[in-house]
Amino acid sequence: MGELRRDPVANRWVIIDPERPDREAGLKVEAQPPPPLSGPCPLCPGNEAMTPPEIAAFGEPSRQPNQAGWWVRVTPDLQPLCRIEGDFDRRPEGPFDVMNAIGAHEIVIESPEHHLTWAELPEQQLERVLRIYKLRSLDLRMDERFRSLIVVKNHADAASILSHPHSHVLALPFVPFGLEEELRGCREFYARKDRCAFCDIILHERVSRVRRVVETDHFVVLAPFASRFPFETWLLPLRHASDFARIGDRELIDLAGLLKRMMQMIGKVLGNQACTIVLHTTPFDESHTHDYHWHLEILPKTAPVVGFGWGARLFVNPVPPEEAAALMGQAM
Repeated sequence: MGELRRDPVANRWVIIDPERPDREAGLKVEAQPPPPLSGPCPLCPGNEAMTPPEIAAFGEPSRQPNQAGWWVRVTPDLQPLCRIEGDFDRRPEGPFDVMNAIGAHEIVIESPEHHLTWAELPEQQLERVLRIYKLRSLDLRMDERFRSLIVVKNHADAASILSHPHSHVLALPFVPFGLEEELRGCREFYARKDRCAFCDIILHERVSRVRRVVETDHFVVLAPFASRFPFETWLLPLRHASDFARIGDRELIDLAGLLKRMMQMIGKVLGNQACTIVLHTTPFDESHTHDYHWHLEILPKTAPVVGFGWGARLFVNPVPPEEAAALMGQAM
């Protein structure tokens, strides 16, 4: 018989059921490579004119903006979900609320090399990517219209039109539901226990080691107790911190090396590195210094989510996190 498990942060119940017939599908990655481009890659060096003007970049000291010689480059997305120009024009439509899609949607071009994944990038290059995330977070929060930041990385061939290594940074005028759910749960947990929920989870998993995958000087990787998806993992700083933008230099270096190892491990265990990585960090305009804990969620592209997951937000996971943690730990 399976188990019902509740996530203490999001107050979300999941079903862990290793006897499901779709279990085998949960033990491998299903990924589709992007279709071949009909022309030159707009993200490759020498094609800088094919993207909007850059916002930020790391590169050779003598390099000029929007020219080759960059190591990491940030531009507005080629097909942005939201735009920075204009105003909200908030208006009602019967019982509904409508406003213009104001926000920032930036693309981080992570390397001049077209085919490299995070598993293959030098650690120094991954550190530059993480540092760009930090700098963009600090800059975008200066715009008073924005309330929250999301960073999303589709790794390897996971649901991306462009195969050139890149990730997305979005600054939004609202707090997305998934983050709002976590913030609410953390506030309630702290009100009851005067402790950070994530810190409690980290302490328990470091002692029990049942779902701990790996640990470094500054971070721990866990398979969450109430995992929604097979091989879902959380990467959390050992030091309590609510805001990713406050990460220190030593932590950045440590995190870069850990992410490289994690991507290599996913490839070994699941046969493909395809996964989505999402940064969860505190909103710009709210103080969650004591009750929230920033983290990265890594979601491998395994079996598709059954209808209960999307229809009723009831997730069914055929791979117990204890089993997933053991397999991942052996491959690290």
